[in-house]
Amino acid sequence: MTANKKLLIITGAGLAVGLAEALLYYNLGTNSDTDKDFKFGIPKGAELGKTLGIVLAMSVATALLSNGVEYLVNKQELQIT
Repeated sequence: MTANKKLLIITGAGLAVGLAEALLYYNLGTNSDTDKDFKFGIPKGAELGKTLGIVLAMSVATALLSNGVEYLVNKQELQIT
């Protein structure tokens, strides 16, 4: 598998998991001060854009870090054998 495919797979998976986690925390925060039933919502406008931007940036960083660690491990394995 090429590095670009791995980067896309890891970024995509990180984006999906990260967005789900961000929405969970968003809803926990918006429902924390009420005595009403829990209501699920999605942030709107600029808040949604900021959330998506942060999640995307962290997903790309995770993919790059993962790729770098894999490269170093493979390089070290070649030196050992």
